[in-house]
Amino acid sequence: MKIRNGFVSNSSSSSFVVALPHKPKGQHDLQHMMFGTQNVHYIDSCYAEEPGKNEIETYRIAETVFNKIKKKATKSEIIKAIRDGYFDSYIDERICPGNYDIMEDPEWKEAHQLKNDDSEYYKKMNKLYKKANDINNERATKIAELFTKRNKNKYFVVMVFCDNNSSFEAALEHTNIFNRLENIQTNYH
Repeated sequence: MKIRNGFVSNSSSSSFVVALPHKPKGQHDLQHMMFGTQNVHYIDSCYAEEPGKNEIETYRIAETVFNKIKKKATKSEIIKAIRDGYFDSYIDERICPGNYDIMEDPEWKEAHQLKNDDSEYYKKMNKLYKKANDINNERATKIAELFTKRNKNKYFVVMVFCDNNSSFEAALEHTNIFNRLENIQTNYH
């Protein structure tokens, strides 16, 4: 679990763990996996590169995604991609809950009552962050194991898109380009 200190911008990034049916033979093969015969991907106007242009050619998306695929993701890369951001529950929240939020921990309120005693406050907060990190490591590992087991024999890739890079990359991050494929999106807001 990442904890931000200092300046926080409004930009975001997301990592995607994607289960492709096979290793893409090229950009056109990947385009077919992602969009079938669809030539354009419709987007919300807030992600448009030009006013009134609410679509992106799927070949551009496939080209960008294909260029980000360097190799098949390892199990540890999949776990890290899930763990290092905010992740949702997977399949069933009772089986695989999402990110553990320390603000929901009963000890959080206790710690904040100690704000006048810096040493005790920081000791308690460090304990809470370690607890949350351990819980989130365990949850991310379980999600990764279930995801890879459910998608056995598929080609797994991990990639990151950041809406601060360009309106095009913002569209890739926020407009469900992988909705035809099994995937897990983890947010780094």
